[in-house]
Amino acid sequence: MSSTNKLSLAVFSMACIVFSTTNADAVTKLTFDELGVPTPVDNLTVKGVTFDFKIDGVDSNEAMYNASFPPQLPSNLLANLQQPSLQGNAQGILSIDFAAPVEALEFAVGVDAVQPLAPGFSVELLDKGLNSLGITPVNTAPLAILSEGLFKYSGVPIKKAIVSFNSESSLNPNNPRFSLDNLSYTAVPEPSSLIALLGSSAISAYLYLVRKQQQKVV
Repeated sequence: MSSTNKLSLAVFSMACIVFSTTNADAVTKLTFDELGVPTPVDNLTVKGVTFDFKIDGVDSNEAMYNASFPPQLPSNLLANLQQPSLQGNAQGILSIDFAAPVEALEFAVGVDAVQPLAPGFSVELLDKGLNSLGITPVNTAPLAILSEGLFKYSGVPIKKAIVSFNSESSLNPNNPRFSLDNLSYTAVPEPSSLIALLGSSAISAYLYLVRKQQQKVV
């Protein structure tokens, strides 16, 4: 095989490694135990995600990061929720803003109800220009004392998600609750970063082949 073909093959192999590594590293997950103590979620930023929580259009501290609802509930009773989680008043609206556009998003939500809800919560996605991509209703099914559902998205890059909750069937109408957990997102790779990585890989492959050729000559 010629040196040129070897270089092409080496660069291609390195590119595959770069792309796979970049994609793997782009996935970020929040399990809501990162802060160690319950913290109001309004205007809080964790791992490139900024939260906003409002009730009747007014900023509210009635949603907490690293909280537990219901308290002492065994985690094996639920499918996608564990303690602690992000929990708060289900009458509020939770906004999730990303520092950079994301191409995939997933999280679980539970509301305190003992029956199936259609929907249990709804998610509005906004693109990079903050234009709405529509509202997705998510049905939930009862597990323990929470009605739980899973939201998944992949597609057009988004910058923001707005989550609203069904509080009409709450076990406690005066204080309806929700829990949100295991939020994961995949950031859109930056072209400049990929070009730099590929360029570095090509140089490394070329230098490797040059050293091999020098060893043969000697």
